[in-house]
Amino acid sequence: MRPARVEADQVGFGFNPAQPLFSGLSFSLPASGVSLIQGGESRGKSTLLRLLAGQLQPQTGTLRMNGLAMVEPALKPLIYAHDPRLPHWHELTPTAFFAQLAAQYPGFDDAKVNPLLEHLQLAEHAHKAMYMLSTGSKRKVSWVAAMVCGADLLLMDEPFAALDLTSIRKLHQLLAAWSQDHSSAWVLADYQAPGTVPLAAVIDLGD
Repeated sequence: MRPARVEADQVGFGFNPAQPLFSGLSFSLPASGVSLIQGGESRGKSTLLRLLAGQLQPQTGTLRMNGLAMVEPALKPLIYAHDPRLPHWHELTPTAFFAQLAAQYPGFDDAKVNPLLEHLQLAEHAHKAMYMLSTGSKRKVSWVAAMVCGADLLLMDEPFAALDLTSIRKLHQLLAAWSQDHSSAWVLADYQAPGTVPLAAVIDLGD
């Protein structure tokens, strides 16, 4: 068993305290591999990702990474959590976005950017503003960013939404290879498992 990087103990959260999204949630996430948060509509998948990103704080219980609460500023360079749907990214080009990440993440690997852009058929869009890209292309930009940033914990919400089948297959292959070769941990929030990608852990929030 690989050592856990993230530990949740009796975590509870709800935007309406009278109707928590989840309570008493305990789990361990290994230090590497691909883990899945799965569940039906409005079960709290995106909210749990935000808790893992340190963007929200548990209302009950504890959620820690390397012994620190997820909201600790010291963890920010270790966690990648980017939502390509948020409007404040729309004026940036992918190239400018990667430059911002390079300044934020000490482990950013610039040499991997162009090969991944080529592999995912994004190279021609690298200097276009994000608002000019399709939803699927913006999502692929976020995938590239995750793969090159060098963070220890990589969080992706509905990572295959709006992607064509060819892109989904390519990303499944990249994830499967990643789970064998890298020490970072992916956490995907989705309705179902990512194809045949081996999973290190599953957090099931129910239907």
